[in-house]
Amino acid sequence: MNISDFIEKNDIAILAKADLGNQRFDIIKKDVELESYDLFEQLILFNSVENLMKSLSGQLLPRIWTQGNTKCVICQPNDEQIVALFYDNCMDAKDNYFYAKQLDSQLKELF
Repeated sequence: MNISDFIEKNDIAILAKADLGNQRFDIIKKDVELESYDLFEQLILFNSVENLMKSLSGQLLPRIWTQGNTKCVICQPNDEQIVALFYDNCMDAKDNYFYAKQLDSQLKELF
């Protein structure tokens, strides 16, 4: 499976990959609208890789943020990258947690 297959299979609207070496985000946006772009703007667009790393320090991963039906799952598939996944769904917190763990596992295999 490649990144495009992963995005399609899991209905991910935006995948943002942070390279910890060069401190840059690579963003892949699928032609799907999110209910809200606030999480994406706050965590990625108007932020830096360094600040995102600081906010994750000491946190258990994958880290999940929600705003309405829009979800963000942040995973660290390896020591050089962090990946943020943005998608909409109506899962409750428990189901979304297990879904996030599944996404994290798939990313570790992919990267």
